[in-house]
Amino acid sequence: MTLRSTLTLTGALLGASVVMAPLASAADVPDSQIQRADPMTSYVMQRDGKTSTQAKSYLAKKEQKQSSLRSLEAKGVDADGAWFDGTQLVVGVTSSSDADRVRSAGLRPSTTVSQSSLDAVADRVLAKAGKQSGHVVTVGPNLIKGVVEVRLAADAPSGLRTKIAKMDKVSVTTADELTTQADVVPGRIMDLSPGSNCSLGFPGTTSSGNNVMLTAGHCVEGLPDILDANGTHIGRGTHTRFHEGYSSVDMGLMDIDSEDVGQPYVDSRGHSGYYAVQGTSKNAVGSEICKAGNTTGWTCGTIKAYNRTVNYGGTRVSGLAEASVCTEGGDSGGAYIGVGNLAQGMTSGGPVGVECGYNQGYNAGSYSFYQPVVDAANYYGVRVATAN
Repeated sequence: MTLRSTLTLTGALLGASVVMAPLASAADVPDSQIQRADPMTSYVMQRDGKTSTQAKSYLAKKEQKQSSLRSLEAKGVDADGAWFDGTQLVVGVTSSSDADRVRSAGLRPSTTVSQSSLDAVADRVLAKAGKQSGHVVTVGPNLIKGVVEVRLAADAPSGLRTKIAKMDKVSVTTADELTTQADVVPGRIMDLSPGSNCSLGFPGTTSSGNNVMLTAGHCVEGLPDILDANGTHIGRGTHTRFHEGYSSVDMGLMDIDSEDVGQPYVDSRGHSGYYAVQGTSKNAVGSEICKAGNTTGWTCGTIKAYNRTVNYGGTRVSGLAEASVCTEGGDSGGAYIGVGNLAQGMTSGGPVGVECGYNQGYNAGSYSFYQPVVDAANYYGVRVATAN
């Protein structure tokens, strides 16, 4: 199976999730229309049949658990992966002292499942595949199940399938081809000149004060000029770690023109308004998450895994997160936002041939991959814009 990146070769860019506005119209969205409420509320109501009050209570419990974990990490606890079991947050630990501190905070420690141990298994899978690794569509940990999930192409040799299936803590399935999905407000269109379109990601500033936007690396691989939906120049790609045909990381950076301003809110593409970005995070596996994109609008799901390695038609990309969120071509670079109004990442890619509809929320189905915004911000030294 080949993964698709969400790049669209012609036409308008997919909508990005973070809003870019010309300086003269930076206040084009009134404060009264920018929501501080958790953007996951309507999604949980739709998915679980909860009332608004019930959904808010459910999400508040999960955010409180994640806040406790962030506090523990700030105090030195080494969390080796974290995932939800219902509303109970489970934290991978490697020492008895950390286990005690996690337990005292009302969280559940796990000494049998961890991100690092499963990452090591995933590395062994790729090593065992060797020259046949091109048949490995995705590989990476599933913390909830305590295994490494391997998706193989339908035409993978039976010997490879048997060899990997015999490995300890490995689950093997067959998957469709993947592709990248190339669009600046997060969630709005970002036109690349020449050629393709993507969706806008998260704006911020560098240590030197430059206004920039974090995006998917494949969207700015050729360091293109970037235009908005009206054809107005808004910036230029300046950095990328994505190089077609080579082992890559799908993160990149665009420089925002001086007369434009990146806004700290996500445009849900007409689904439920604008959501203020309150910070950045890698929320725990099992957390709810939604994304905004120009092609498919607002689609939602849950975080399934971190540190996935995927194959985009011969380009191996590592360090991605996976979510049960539907995307299509043109959604690439678009913003994912999670519980607590925390920025999560930018669309990278997903299965070929998926039809998500538009603004289908949880009903869209499927799955996708995104570049965690925390990793990109740390790598490029960017402070993501927030509404705080």
